Amino acid sequence: MHSTTIKPAEILAAAPDFFALQMGAAPTSTTHPLAESLSARKIAYAIGAKLRKPTDTEGDMAVMARGLRSADFARLLANGAKNVTVAAFDAAAQEHLQFAAVTPVEGFKEETLPAIDADVDMQPLNEFAEIAHGAAFTAAGGASVQLTTFGRIVWASRHLIINDQLGALKTVFAAVGAHAAQKEAAIVAATLGSNPLMDDGAAMFSDANTTKTALDGAAMGVAMGLLRNQKSAAGNALNLRAAHLVVAPELEYAARKAVLDAGLSLKVAALAGLPAARWFVLPDAAFHPVVSVLRLAGTPTPLRLEHKVSFDTDGTGIRVTADLGAAFLRRTGIVRGG
Repeated sequence: MHSTTIKPAEILAAAPDFFALQMGAAPTSTTHPLAESLSARKIAYAIGAKLRKPTDTEGDMAVMARGLRSADFARLLANGAKNVTVAAFDAAAQEHLQFAAVTPVEGFKEETLPAIDADVDMQPLNEFAEIAHGAAFTAAGGASVQLTTFGRIVWASRHLIINDQLGALKTVFAAVGAHAAQKEAAIVAATLGSNPLMDDGAAMFSDANTTKTALDGAAMGVAMGLLRNQKSAAGNALNLRAAHLVVAPELEYAARKAVLDAGLSLKVAALAGLPAARWFVLPDAAFHPVVSVLRLAGTPTPLRLEHKVSFDTDGTGIRVTADLGAAFLRRTGIVRGG
């Protein structure tokens, strides 16, 4: 490699597409034509040359090392790795996100998420009668919540860059994304396994939304009936249809068999970390959310990939962080069993 053969501006224009391809993206019609023929080593050299023009006495490795330790190289690597990291998170989070809602919060301070209920009971009308307005209001059952940040650092060593083995990092970033989803699932399980005092001073679970029987077809029938008969703010039966059956891992086979044998349309989700023999029946979270994961407002994913500066490591570091949390939103819409 010689500085006379390097065109830093042209290489850096193709660099984002190169890193995307290395992390598993498929080439498209807009992919830079140089992207598939580049190497991480050439990009590091081009960045080093851009940061400071190489001298006649400076070796190629010194220029490359300067580029490798820069924020520019780390930013390109982080941007390329983001897609595979987020995709792994989304895939691993599918099971708990099928029954949990997603609620945005404004920051990292503790705040209360009130449950919203409304007396919108439709009334019979005589001719020319005026329609009474339904009133939306905060219902009993909200809870205090707070996001927590979790993180890991992925290091790309100088040897990996020189040997052009960036593809190996794809597996590492995917594993970090999947682990973040597993962490969120554990937080959801801990929330479901708890029985906190809600903002009205009463416990989340009571005889009104609990059945103490082991999971079988008859027990599911009791839980589905309890769900239907839970009361709205107007005092009427909510008539919620059971949509999800969430169980401790040892109950997964029995749960799927019971649902199949009964011909029910319940979606079964098994969640590691739930107390032994514990199970829950919930409605569709799209119209009656009960348990929710938290997301920082304005961010489409809880994951962030950022440059990690280190003067003690011969390479570049990417800090992967995830802002995670979960909470109950309301007391109605869930029945606990087991």
